[in-house]
Amino acid sequence: MLYDDNSNLTGEKTMARIVQLLTIGFRSMVLGVTALAFVSVMACGSEPAEPEPAAEAEEAEAAAEEASMDMTPGVFVIAPEEGSTVSSPVTMEFGHEHFTIEPITDPLTVHEGAGHHHIGLDTDCLPVGEIIPQASPWVHFGDGSNTIEMQLEPGPHRVCLQIGDGEHRTLEGMSAEVTFTVE
Repeated sequence: MLYDDNSNLTGEKTMARIVQLLTIGFRSMVLGVTALAFVSVMACGSEPAEPEPAAEAEEAEAAAEEASMDMTPGVFVIAPEEGSTVSSPVTMEFGHEHFTIEPITDPLTVHEGAGHHHIGLDTDCLPVGEIIPQASPWVHFGDGSNTIEMQLEPGPHRVCLQIGDGEHRTLEGMSAEVTFTVE
């Protein structure tokens, strides 16, 4: 809010004063919380209680579990679900973890920890390090997308989902398969 000519405050000065008051209020709150925490600790005694052996074991187990949380990159098929029966056209959707899905670039460029989806219909997944063919039965998702609708004949089908790097080369641990039936 701007004040009239009789006031010493302008819009900029008003904002500066508001910021100053908020800063002072925040500092006071932090000091108060810190003092309260200090008094609480002191009131309970100056020496922390010794943890019980069972509690130590639980803490060690929790720490080990947390350290082993899997951060390994991976891909998976969201739809169709394994063993499901679906109608044509079949909507296929893919997901990924701890990995970046990106469109291919021109010229082809490999970025560490990044790539794009490929699916092979009714075929085996390719070995690690192999270039994924740009021909049937493979479909490339070079635009970075993760869904497609496909017209499929009735009967059993298998899809191999593989991630390829910027040069369409298959990557370690970046494949998944799903089987389903089209009615």
